[in-house]
Amino acid sequence: MTRIVFASDLDRTLIYPARTLPVGSDAFVVEYYNGRGVSVAAPATIRALRELACHDAFVPVTTRSRLQLERIAPVWSIARHGWAICANGFTLLDRGVEDRGWKAIVDAGCAESASLDEARGVFEREIGSPETVGWMHSLRDCDDRFLFTTIARTHAPPDLESIATQALAPLHWRAVWHGRKLYALPAALGKAPAAAYLRERLDIDVLMSAGDSVLDIALMESADVSWCPRDAEIVALDRVPERAIVTDLPHVGAAQQIAESALDLVREGAPGDVDAAAT
Repeated sequence: MTRIVFASDLDRTLIYPARTLPVGSDAFVVEYYNGRGVSVAAPATIRALRELACHDAFVPVTTRSRLQLERIAPVWSIARHGWAICANGFTLLDRGVEDRGWKAIVDAGCAESASLDEARGVFEREIGSPETVGWMHSLRDCDDRFLFTTIARTHAPPDLESIATQALAPLHWRAVWHGRKLYALPAALGKAPAAAYLRERLDIDVLMSAGDSVLDIALMESADVSWCPRDAEIVALDRVPERAIVTDLPHVGAAQQIAESALDLVREGAPGDVDAAAT
């Protein structure tokens, strides 16, 4: 039997910030933080993801930490019974428990890079901190694996990503500027390697994916079928992978189109020409 799995990014791909919700949308709050609704999704999107989960065919792949993933109640209710990739690929969960095989690979890969504390020291010295530059609002770590800072993009240096890349390269770390955040990560790992490990582990025949940011490009390129929201950052940057399908609709409409398209392929049982089926 053909094994088909949809391994997809979440934020601005399947769920969206509540503050950006279009007027008249039927989307509902799927994440609360400090009593405030912060993320939304269309009911049809969640229904499609739940049906995918019934086929053991949905794996959330997110830059969020495990705790941040747990806040998205409808998605976590699925993920805690299956697989999930968190922390930009540094954590692989099997029914809520960290996969030891992948952790060993991550630890070995990170051993070739400088420690988190060393990277933070270089970052604060060469790039800045919330205490030293006004355009940086916060500097945090995710699960003790990588750093990210929230910035005021209009006030930050336009070549910030290049500055960070040069500063971190000797440490075998890399920098990625996405939206309002600048990420600093050990160079060797990411979403795509984690998905590749899971593909081999589960003997997946057809891997589908979706994403919106530079952090998703490698994952999308490694998939047999992939989608990208019309309003995604990589569309604006003209960095959509060559074979990726750009949705007709933006925002929660894009998310619904992606989830339902993935479900259609699973229902069809992976036709021979997956690209033709996806379109």
